Amino acid sequence: YYFIHLFKQYTGLSPYAYKIKIRIEKAKELLLNTTLNIGEIATAVGYDNPLYFSKLFKKYIGQSPLDFRKGM
Repeated sequence: YYFIHLFKQYTGLSPYAYKIKIRIEKAKELLLNTTLNIGEIATAVGYDNPLYFSKLFKKYIGQSPLDFRKGM
């Protein structure tokens, strides 16, 4: 518990939320700079289920990975 408290105090996020943030940021980079499909990007950032990845991406970014890639 102490670690979580210190981590949140330092980063402003819980360790779980921070991990998601890092994964989503990497996914954004891959979407913009590669031709990998969504499933490959999901796997590359640590998600086995592309559908779950897409739902999380939309929750945090406000648009689907495909729309983000298209610049919508």
